[in-house]
Amino acid sequence: MAEEEAPAEDAPAPEEPPPPPQSKKFTQDPLHTEFLYYSAALRILGPTLSNEADRAVIIPWVRKLFRPEYHSSKLREKRNRYLTFLSTSLLLDEAINIFRQPPPNGAIPELEVLQQDPIPAAEWEMDRTWQDTLAGLPDDFQMLECCVHGNVILDQEFQLFLYIAKPYAYLITNGNDRTRVAAWLQMLCSIHGNTCCSGMKAIRNDYMMALLGYLQDLRSVGPFADLPSWKTLKPLAEAAKDSSENQPIIDPTGSEANEFLLEQPMPDDGAFCYIALTGEMIATNLNTQA
Repeated sequence: MAEEEAPAEDAPAPEEPPPPPQSKKFTQDPLHTEFLYYSAALRILGPTLSNEADRAVIIPWVRKLFRPEYHSSKLREKRNRYLTFLSTSLLLDEAINIFRQPPPNGAIPELEVLQQDPIPAAEWEMDRTWQDTLAGLPDDFQMLECCVHGNVILDQEFQLFLYIAKPYAYLITNGNDRTRVAAWLQMLCSIHGNTCCSGMKAIRNDYMMALLGYLQDLRSVGPFADLPSWKTLKPLAEAAKDSSENQPIIDPTGSEANEFLLEQPMPDDGAFCYIALTGEMIATNLNTQA
């Protein structure tokens, strides 16, 4: 008989693989996120404050609310409520309520105990830029043809955007950009009244919001790189697509590329190489291979 095989002596047991490292759960702090949002809003709205006396009072409030003690767990929520109130004040382009006076040296009061005075109409509501622009249109001016219908009234929203955009338009130094911006503002202001449907006004506001974003960077590109059409106003998405096809951002000879290169540092020796990436499919021989 064949001898039975003896079991291996002291055979080492297979080692178990180490458990995968547990990833730390990411917990987002909503108060901190809210603080970052209002910080960014103050950086944009602060320079637009037109009254120097209001600016001299608002700046100490910003410094007060950004002090280390207001980052503590007990005061963060109170700090954010004040930043909300302060952002609203800057949107109205004036210091309101408690922000009319410098901040106290000690603790700031709770917003709930402040006396809420009746707030008069904001300056943007009384601003006559729109009315003055309409008064300057020629007598034979024809309203733009409407390409869509809707049922939402957006005149107040447009007037607010126009009020915010006006100081940025004054800061543009390039003559061609200023001419195009003025033409676009005049054309967008011409879309008004009961003879223009609310759907067309919604498209007007889309353009105004996009133009405001470019004006904050003090430039006129995208759909606003050319003078507006005085026949009709196509939806912003179509205009943006046409603009990208006519002036693609990855075109090394386009204005966007030239502006980008002018803002880059010039090397003393050697050269910089820039690569443009696009999400569009490019036809190559690889597409024909099986």
